[in-house]
Amino acid sequence: MTFRDLREYIDFMKRRGKLLEIEDEISPDLEIAELIRRACYANMPPVLLKRVKDYPGWKVIGNIFYSISAFKELFGTERLELVTEEFVKSFGRVPITFTEKFTSLPVALKLGRITPKSRGAEFKRADVGLNGVPAIKTWPKDAGRYMTFTLTFAKDPESGANRMGVYRIQVLNDKEALIHWQALKGGSHLASKYLESGEREMPIALVTGVDPITALVAASPVPPGLDKFLFAGILRGEGLEVKKLDNGVLVPSRAEVVMEGYVDLRDLRPEGPFGDHLGYYTPQQPYPTFKLESTYLREDPIFHVTSVGKPPLEDAWIGRATERLFLPFVRLIVPEVVDMYLPEYGLYTGVGIFSIKKQYPGHARKVMMGLWGSGQLSLLKLLIVVDADVNVHDINQVIYAITTTVDPKRDVMIVENGITDSLDHTVPNPPLGSKMGIDATRKLKEEIGKEWPEEVESDREVAKRVDALIQRYGSRFKVFP
Repeated sequence: MTFRDLREYIDFMKRRGKLLEIEDEISPDLEIAELIRRACYANMPPVLLKRVKDYPGWKVIGNIFYSISAFKELFGTERLELVTEEFVKSFGRVPITFTEKFTSLPVALKLGRITPKSRGAEFKRADVGLNGVPAIKTWPKDAGRYMTFTLTFAKDPESGANRMGVYRIQVLNDKEALIHWQALKGGSHLASKYLESGEREMPIALVTGVDPITALVAASPVPPGLDKFLFAGILRGEGLEVKKLDNGVLVPSRAEVVMEGYVDLRDLRPEGPFGDHLGYYTPQQPYPTFKLESTYLREDPIFHVTSVGKPPLEDAWIGRATERLFLPFVRLIVPEVVDMYLPEYGLYTGVGIFSIKKQYPGHARKVMMGLWGSGQLSLLKLLIVVDADVNVHDINQVIYAITTTVDPKRDVMIVENGITDSLDHTVPNPPLGSKMGIDATRKLKEEIGKEWPEEVESDREVAKRVDALIQRYGSRFKVFP
């Protein structure tokens, strides 16, 4: 379902009785974060806080992505991969790069309906600084208040393409904040381009409070070469309505809060500590400083926040939804992939399980290399490959496959000095660390020097007779249907 903005989504959830409205005054200092974490752990619906301590006139919403059910409601389907499957089929079956495919899309597919549309803004200029918005402190030892689900919009200095992402933003004072974009993130890549061109200042906009699908796209690591504005249009079924700011950056025209300014790429200051999605505090590191120039607000603004920590919280469910939505794109790059599972407790970049249609010796390792070379999947620390008949979402089936197909010396591959999640505290020299791949597929003769043993299987006629008996007698105990 397409929502024009955050307010339409809130009204939709309210009509369905799936909005938790809190009338009590809640403090942005730890209380809001604690409340929305508790709500997410309990699979409660989105939380709308109507009275925020020290911020009269503001509302705060959190826990929008409260479980995988939230995404099924957003897209109106039980199988999220169907949302992108038809779109990917239009590319054909040739596994070339996304960049080459999307270059020809406007002509081949006439994408007018899902490209951004210019529209007048719903927000107006306001005399409000960074201290005037209800940014939250999420954990007791955090360095300060953070904007935790604020979208960063910027423009590529080379191509002119518009970019968006979600990075935690530490508020320093009324005019300055630190933007935590890691080395592998899109914002960091753009910053490098500005520096290479001799530019110290990178125009951006910090945007809070957009429709949930746009928020999801901004927070997701879309496949390489796929423009996020276009991908948002694909998922929404229509293009984003946008407004160009004075600094040339496009932002959603119905956003709740827009803070226009620039990042001083040479002004690096210590950011953190911050309680992150691994469930640990990340230490201080230098990050660039955002300098605020103008603020725009809608009337009675709604500020969107989240809080990360030990799973499963919103970021875990965003990871699960991304896994389903991007499965068709993964198959486009690595056609052998049948299914994939990024477990919530695997922290999205920690563990990945993939099933494949194995066809030749060494096929599983070839797939591992392909996946480790693909965008965000390159960060996976543990990658397990199983046969197509193994349900990757059933961890017991995966354990059985590992137990019955893996010889550790032969089937476990350790890769040193690979790219990892820079927030992973187990890595000795982030972002470089080791990876482990496990080939849990049945082995071919060429791989082990002998025939793989035959698996046990019931006699079909006997099984049919026993099926009838089970149906007759088992139903008495309500064990069998």
